[in-house]
Amino acid sequence: MENKFVQDPWARIKTRNGLNGDEVISSLQKSIRRGLVEEACQFAYEMYITSPQMEEKLWRRLITITVEDIGMGNPNAPILINHLNQMRKEFSYADGDRPIFFIHAIRYLCESEKDRSSDLLKNIVIKGFAMGQVPEIPDVALDKHTVRGAAMGRDSFHFLNEASKVIPQMEVDNNYKERYEEILNVYKPENAVESAFKFNPWQE
Repeated sequence: MENKFVQDPWARIKTRNGLNGDEVISSLQKSIRRGLVEEACQFAYEMYITSPQMEEKLWRRLITITVEDIGMGNPNAPILINHLNQMRKEFSYADGDRPIFFIHAIRYLCESEKDRSSDLLKNIVIKGFAMGQVPEIPDVALDKHTVRGAAMGRDSFHFLNEASKVIPQMEVDNNYKERYEEILNVYKPENAVESAFKFNPWQE
């Protein structure tokens, strides 16, 4: 029988207990999606004891899950899981304390509210581009920082009142915008003091 080419390298390996690598990885994520804590921990442990390389894959998957499946359901998930990933590196691969970090991460992810909107939006954008979609430059993007905006005479006032507008705007208890506008009314770049620091105007 002819061997069929398999592109996924994890589908070409067997785990320590003879399971298909790609299926174990998929089972881990599906278990977390459904909040199945013990099942997810078992698949994670199978990955861990297979090899250090598969442990790395485990943590890359957990980090991805924080935005792919948890998303806006728990915006702090990426921060905690990334910290746990860094913490486990302080312990050697064979240290009995090392697995507790992915166990804790999985418990946290399973119990978090979940929202797949970011992944869905990612796929909308990717498929749209693949079908020829190209974004249009909005008028508000043409400000003093762009060649076309500068040519249109758009200055710091335009930037303050239009280009720098944020939505939704948080309620603030300061008058910085008003104070900055007052400064713009009298500020002249050519009259700046000799010791004034010069910033790079390009958006790097």
